[in-house]
Amino acid sequence: MRALILAFLLLSPAARAAAAETGCIYDLKGAVEVAKAGQPGGRAGKGVPLSEGDSLKTGPGAWCEILFRDGTFIKLEENSETALVALKTSKEERTFSFSFLKGKALWMAARLKGTISSKFQVRTPSAVCAVRGTDFSIAVSSAGETSVGLFEGKVAVSGSAGEKELLAGGEAFVSSGEVAVQARLSRLMEKEKKRYGRVKGRVEALRKRLEERDGYIDEYINRQRKKVADFDARRKERVGKR
Repeated sequence: MRALILAFLLLSPAARAAAAETGCIYDLKGAVEVAKAGQPGGRAGKGVPLSEGDSLKTGPGAWCEILFRDGTFIKLEENSETALVALKTSKEERTFSFSFLKGKALWMAARLKGTISSKFQVRTPSAVCAVRGTDFSIAVSSAGETSVGLFEGKVAVSGSAGEKELLAGGEAFVSSGEVAVQARLSRLMEKEKKRYGRVKGRVEALRKRLEERDGYIDEYINRQRKKVADFDARRKERVGKR
């Protein structure tokens, strides 16, 4: 973890700004690995900035929360893997695309104000989920089958055989290209809905902070970076006294 954050410290200010422009790892527990675009993976820590091309993995018993500047929030559960394929934002549009390869994750796509257009997409080995300001959970089995439980909003779920619209309170299952939709949640997704209920208030509070302070994520990254640097300085001091 320290090596990854310190490597970020060595970047030029311009490179650091570019790397931090999208979001960061906001919280985590256990073994979480992040691979920066074009670099080998390493142990992740709070405040590591995330940008287009990065990927994350969680180990057994681990989890990871990701917070983006627009207020989008993702929580990866254990044994999950995702790649941040496209993360583009401007005053006119947002294009977010993720490749969710395995595991289970909660996705809370921030609702955009005004006339900003949005393309928010999550791809799994068997499905494509097109999102509009939506809160949902995805589970991908070891065989690549996909379950999508929708808690708020609408999602268009596509397989190779076609597309179906999923409404709040329903669930879609995608296998062999076929999309099956039911109007209620399975036991698995009912449990995910309870998890969602426990984090919803905190995410709304985070979004309020983001609205009130443009530099909220930068401040968080800098605080975590300082903690790591201070820890290393104290460790070196202790070693020097031996």
